Amino acid sequence: MLSAANKMPTSKTMNWLADLSALAALLAYAALLWQSAHNQSSVLDEGLYLYKGWLFASGKYTPFQDYGLWTNQMPLAFLIPGWIELLFGPGLRTGRIFAFTLGILTALGLWATSRRLAGRWIAAGLVLALALNPAAIRMVSMAASQGLIACLLAWTMFFSLGNDRRPWQLFIGGLLAGTAVMVRINMLPLLPFLLLYIWWARGWKSAAWLLAGEILVFGAIHWAYWPNILRLWARWLPLPFLQPWFPPPNTPTWVPSNPIGFRVASFFLAFRYHFAAMAGALVTWVLWPREIKDERRKVLVFLSILLITFTALHAWAALGNEYCVFCFPTYTTFYSGIGLLLLAIAIPAWRLDVPRWRKGLGSLLVLALLGGMAYSAEWTVESLVGSLFYKRLLAAEIPGLNGAQAWQVLANKFQLEYKTLFAGIHAWFPVFAAVWIGLVIFAGAVMLWGRKNSAALGAGFVLFLVIGILFSPSPLLGGEYQAYDCPTDLIPAYEQTGQQVGAFIPAGAQVYWAGYSPVTLLYLPQAQIYPAQLHGVYSFRISDDSDALLRYGWMNQALADQWLAEADFVIVNDRNLTRSDWLQARLDAGFALALETAPISCQPGSEILVYQRK
Repeated sequence: MLSAANKMPTSKTMNWLADLSALAALLAYAALLWQSAHNQSSVLDEGLYLYKGWLFASGKYTPFQDYGLWTNQMPLAFLIPGWIELLFGPGLRTGRIFAFTLGILTALGLWATSRRLAGRWIAAGLVLALALNPAAIRMVSMAASQGLIACLLAWTMFFSLGNDRRPWQLFIGGLLAGTAVMVRINMLPLLPFLLLYIWWARGWKSAAWLLAGEILVFGAIHWAYWPNILRLWARWLPLPFLQPWFPPPNTPTWVPSNPIGFRVASFFLAFRYHFAAMAGALVTWVLWPREIKDERRKVLVFLSILLITFTALHAWAALGNEYCVFCFPTYTTFYSGIGLLLLAIAIPAWRLDVPRWRKGLGSLLVLALLGGMAYSAEWTVESLVGSLFYKRLLAAEIPGLNGAQAWQVLANKFQLEYKTLFAGIHAWFPVFAAVWIGLVIFAGAVMLWGRKNSAALGAGFVLFLVIGILFSPSPLLGGEYQAYDCPTDLIPAYEQTGQQVGAFIPAGAQVYWAGYSPVTLLYLPQAQIYPAQLHGVYSFRISDDSDALLRYGWMNQALADQWLAEADFVIVNDRNLTRSDWLQARLDAGFALALETAPISCQPGSEILVYQRK
């Protein structure tokens, strides 16, 4: 008869099981990523990265060229997808397959790093957390810079973190870090922080190898596009010596007004859409290890500083400005992998019996986080419970008040109208409910582990995190993000529409572009465009100096009038045409509708209209 010891699985068997679990999670992640890459309608940013990238890579324009394309990001943000299109052909299919590949490489990079630093089972759990987050999957499945930066950061960490990294690996880590900054300028803190970490952990010789890689990419790109690349630095660092590269004086036409409530909601949306990474980091800081190996401690400190810096920087860029307040959750996709690595590496050393002050502060932060996430989920909660639910709450009779309803009591006490009370309960009921759920989680942990157990409340933080990760696919968290979803494969529709428009417009024709995502133009390589139009309203400025605007890559009304007078064809999305009385009047006067395509996607007004000069 076999002994009990012989019946126990060996460590080798457990290792295989862990890796097979990671593979299963990766396959699930790949399937969801592939589906999202096919079922989402294209957005403006994606079209700009693909079309501008193809124009740059094919040599039709140069980044930061005078009177060329507005290069609003670092050159590699456009050139890398452009080079891919040169290899495999321009089009949305190429871009989405590239995004899919980057997503898989990101998952592999995070898995390999966490497997080496935290263990196989934790690495498998990290991949499972990726598969359980539909919001991040949808964000990286588009051919925008989110997936590219996430991939570069994942592999930068793989080649840089840990005391077993060799000089050549650190050099590659530096190359990748430099590349990340040459894709997005707001990744700049990565370069000094990574260098300081390597110096602290490994010494100056190792830091020199990393620095060589960083400088090689950073310096080469600046040398290639000097001095006009300083336009981008001048935009973010308006220092006096950069004044010659300041943008021309102008007044933007895109100036949305965002109330404080929008900014608060956007901040907490980042936690809902990236729960494992962001809430996992918060729990890690609450349960910060007391005794941990020196190298791992340094890694955790570095990742924590990097995550906090990236979060603060992108919060300022989105929430602190008017340009794109609700971009903060999508910006978080750039660096959410840092939060996942922080969580994975810290888990084996978590300390559940943390000091009282940390338990108290952590509990308040978790309850505030739950309340904030619920605040950002106001309309999602209504879709789940129905507006009638809130009416019934207000109509509930208060015991002992002769049948008086709740809204009557509140209206009498606070001198409020029913409409105001309904709006208030609509916004704040989810907040109170979420806070109560948090209290129940902590109370349940204390009951399970025992009141006298000093680790009981610490276990409550773990329980909160586990429940949140498991619920990430639900509409209450990441499942809500479905803004661009359609029920069918859209790539063939984009290809068919592009080919239809491309076959209609002859070579050399001058095209006035008033569409949405420029991916349609990828199928019209023969068309002549006005490059400043590609950004639409975002590059439309109020200024009398047309030449200065045009040199920078912007446009004004005078240029729009001039170009429309010169154009042979006008391509416009139906959704854009209905918003412009000026354009509609000009088209009626001088053009005839020559082609109307079928809707490209399920988004309203996605039809492409082609007008030809009479």
